[in-house]
Amino acid sequence: AQASLAPRPTFCRSRAPKRAMPLVKIFSRRTLNVSATALHKSLAKIWGVQATPQVMKVLCLPVTDESTLGEDVYVDVRAKAKPERTPEVVQKASEETAALLAKHGHAANVRVELYEPSLQYSAASTVE
Repeated sequence: AQASLAPRPTFCRSRAPKRAMPLVKIFSRRTLNVSATALHKSLAKIWGVQATPQVMKVLCLPVTDESTLGEDVYVDVRAKAKPERTPEVVQKASEETAALLAKHGHAANVRVELYEPSLQYSAASTVE
């Protein structure tokens, strides 16, 4: 049998990841008027990670079908539950996220889920 020439991935596992949170997923039926890269800095400030912006991931995802309440975009934020993320702080960040998208011409519906860090797992791969 012939050996595969495909690169073999190397996996790195972490029980307590230190990256890719908050995760901001922006769902839209049309192309946004702004890129994920352009939104990243403002969202890092809104969500309190401006000192470590590399922990945030922003994804803009196309949607072919959805139920709607009239919004252009649906934003799903998943962030680590921390003492400083009180209900008031999270509500304010949600409102600021919606306002940021409105500034770029998009009516937004923002949903936030906080997770318990000890229950989070991740894996990353590199190609050798």
